[in-house]
Amino acid sequence: MNIASVPFSESVKKFLYRKDIDGIRAIAILMVIINHLNTKWLPGGYLGVDIFFVISGFVITGSLFNYGHEKGLPSLLYDFYAKRLRRITPALLTNIVICSTAVWIIDPQPQISLQTGFLALFGFSNFYLWKISQDYFSPSTKLNAFTHTWSLGVEEQIYLLYPCILKITGFFNEKTSRLFPLTAICALSIVSAIVLMILPG
Repeated sequence: MNIASVPFSESVKKFLYRKDIDGIRAIAILMVIINHLNTKWLPGGYLGVDIFFVISGFVITGSLFNYGHEKGLPSLLYDFYAKRLRRITPALLTNIVICSTAVWIIDPQPQISLQTGFLALFGFSNFYLWKISQDYFSPSTKLNAFTHTWSLGVEEQIYLLYPCILKITGFFNEKTSRLFPLTAICALSIVSAIVLMILPG
């Protein structure tokens, strides 16, 4: 079915909580955990991160779609970010405090881990890891207690742009064809992939 031709009211009804999506997300997480425990058990387990990103994008789009047509951009962004902060911050802050304490006690050189954890609070640990040019699979990276927060940083940065893109391109407007916003998102995705391929490191 062409999403551009789906009536607005019917589209909204489809973006409800789905247990199957949560099930796939759980499988993706398990893939990553198994890969980290022993790469020989599941060599391609890191692909669970890509699967998780796709699922996250689907869920976030559905969440925005459910109420984005009713609000202006400032109100939409405020509600969206407030919901994300309430969902992410408590668990993230608890993890960083506990792990940072353990790192400070155990690791004789805790600076990189602590700096990564601090920046993870603001969604920039991925930029820091890129800046210090650490290979994700290198031994030094494995000693960093917060290397895994790079993926959360990517998601949080997407959260800053994605709602704006959907609103500006008319995705929430029931009189607007879905084709234009979807095309715009695909074009931006291709551009970002090309930029990543040409960037050094």
